[in-house]
Amino acid sequence: MSFRLEIPVCLIAFNRPDTTKAVFKRIREAKPKKLYIAIDGARKDKEGELEKVEQVKKIVQEIDWQCETHYRYNDRNKGAEITVSSSVLWALEKEEFVIVLEDDIVAPLSFFKFMQEMLIKYKDNVRVNTVTGSNFTPIKLKHNEDYFFAKYGHSGGGWGTWKRAWQVFDLNALVPDEHLKMDFLRSITNSDAEAKHYRKKFKSIQAKGPGNSTWDNIGLYFHRINNSLSIIPRVNLTSNIGVFGLHARGETDNHNRPFDEGFVVINHPDKVECNTEFDIHHFKTFINKKKPLNVRIKNKISRLIK
Repeated sequence: MSFRLEIPVCLIAFNRPDTTKAVFKRIREAKPKKLYIAIDGARKDKEGELEKVEQVKKIVQEIDWQCETHYRYNDRNKGAEITVSSSVLWALEKEEFVIVLEDDIVAPLSFFKFMQEMLIKYKDNVRVNTVTGSNFTPIKLKHNEDYFFAKYGHSGGGWGTWKRAWQVFDLNALVPDEHLKMDFLRSITNSDAEAKHYRKKFKSIQAKGPGNSTWDNIGLYFHRINNSLSIIPRVNLTSNIGVFGLHARGETDNHNRPFDEGFVVINHPDKVECNTEFDIHHFKTFINKKKPLNVRIKNKISRLIK
């Protein structure tokens, strides 16, 4: 029996027809019953960008399966922060839950199946706010579960959420001084190093002022202060192919990661609880990972020249 995706998908795109085509090809395989497609407007000072945006619009209109479609095209460029966050809100105005993909995240059918199962199964569990499709730092799970719960989760790697969870999001968030105190930060992290990391992040959001931080940093802020959990698959289910873009200037270790096309959930966790071991491991090996000495020297010289 062929799979049919019942959960709505929100695709957020801009000016990359090549990556959008690859992403949309995978969406077509899942045949979602509902599609929300949001595309930012071209920047006036970028020659040739309008043509690329128009190419993207043509790609996302090539729907050859029965599907309820909703299109949202910005008449001017609003930037990634406003476009992404407002697009998710737009979809969730009408839907209880949604799968979110940006125009550089390729996801196999196993990703969509996983998202659908998790979004339905945990729709009423207020401790869980997101489902992520990526796992960059896998660990051995004690009971061989096929997924687990943790405070970390990659929103940029293809993800899903619920209306109830997204209601706390506010791009114009104000960070109170209380959230910069080490006692508070220690209560929501696992080490002094991690507490200092988040103090720096939260302080940056506060210093920039309302509406001037990236949408994912704001999402991370609310996720962390509320001690929310993400559902993470034991294997990686997405791949970022956006080697060049607004936030990418070449291929890194985070690009073109392999994913498991045959993954299915067989073993569920016995209960909803945070896997602290994963959070500690992820912070140490991914978030707080030190760059090689030659890279650090090069970056320092670059900063001094500026």
